[in-house]
Amino acid sequence: MKNNTGYIKNIIKVLVWPIIFIMGQFLIQYIFVAIFNYNEKNNMSTSKFIDYMSTAEYQNKLTEYINSRALIIIAITMVILLPIFYTVYKKYKTKSNFKFKNLIVPILFGISISLIYNIVLFSLNNVVGFTNEFQASSLPLYVQIITSGILGPILEELTFRGVVYNKLKEFNKPMTAIILCSVIFGILHVDIINAIYAFGVSFILIYLYEKYKTIIAPIIMHISLNVTIMLAYSLIVRNILIVNISLIIVSVIILLILKKIIKKDV
Repeated sequence: MKNNTGYIKNIIKVLVWPIIFIMGQFLIQYIFVAIFNYNEKNNMSTSKFIDYMSTAEYQNKLTEYINSRALIIIAITMVILLPIFYTVYKKYKTKSNFKFKNLIVPILFGISISLIYNIVLFSLNNVVGFTNEFQASSLPLYVQIITSGILGPILEELTFRGVVYNKLKEFNKPMTAIILCSVIFGILHVDIINAIYAFGVSFILIYLYEKYKTIIAPIIMHISLNVTIMLAYSLIVRNILIVNISLIIVSVIILLILKKIIKKDV
């Protein structure tokens, strides 16, 4: 019983970090929502403003306001949260064997997995009711790439592979730590399809982290995953069969090449 209690306490201590990750982003965005509400309220009565908040006009204006400040929001988020997670991760850093030539491995993983997953999901859209997160975004492409494509993955990898996974390893067997980290990472992706995807991808991200002994490797793969679908989305959503089949074939070829590269990679 005592051992179980100690284990639960350790799990709770680990869960503090993804909670900080989520709440930190939520609070920063909430500040901007509060500023927007303050400016919109003007001379309205409280009851009238509450009614106004349920209108499409309010929602559209709020979305436009937040989107136009997306870069500022992510910059503030990084300035506040990045030093916190990096400080914790530093104590787990070891000598890395990651070299410039090794960049090809996480990049190829990201490109191939992202293309295969998203093409299959788009093809089965009517069956699973899947909506890609980038499809729903009204942000300009360059803003998506900077926020969700580059800065987001850096913070996520420091949080989950850098902190959560390393802390789980302190009181779990390696495979248990991998599974728990992947479950936590998957749950935070909300809908079931993306949660399963994130759960599976987490195994590869952890593999790269352990292989090269640096958080840079999973960061590169995560960036590659996100940016690939952003750039390929316009081709995929047109449902041009020959384009989608070609992308699948290219992705499979990449994975085959990747298998050989990994065997030679030191």
